[in-house]
Amino acid sequence: MEYPKQTGPNSWVVQVKEDGKTKDLYIEFPDGAINQVGWDIGDTVIWEELPSGSWSLKKKEDDDATKNT
Repeated sequence: MEYPKQTGPNSWVVQVKEDGKTKDLYIEFPDGAINQVGWDIGDTVIWEELPSGSWSLKKKEDDDATKNT
């Protein structure tokens, strides 16, 4: 399978990669994906493991914004 692969309007299959020097794991988002799902650089992302063994990523909603209004 070639990565990234778009599977829906707001969903992709991406490959987890490893930095050869630090051994840190990371993913690269497809071009335009962050804007398309309404995320910004610096947003906190929640990882949720699905029953199939795949993962879902969702933006953590900012509770502080509702407290200050």
